[in-house]
Amino acid sequence: MYQNFAIFLKKPQELKLSKKDFVGIIGMPYQTLMNWKSKDETPAWVEPFLYYYEKGLALDELLKILEKYKKD
Repeated sequence: MYQNFAIFLKKPQELKLSKKDFVGIIGMPYQTLMNWKSKDETPAWVEPFLYYYEKGLALDELLKILEKYKKD
């Protein structure tokens, strides 16, 4: 499923992820992102990627908390 570009932009903003950071993580040229904007759509893989990226951030936070209480 494709979503419109404006809807796509909301999720990275919620994750405090700039457009530049997003393309850097993905490893794609910034111009590709701008092509999405001009077409007003994003590829189907983007939504699941951001979902799992967010889950990964939450897991990292949880692991930091658990590390504080780890017994040696």
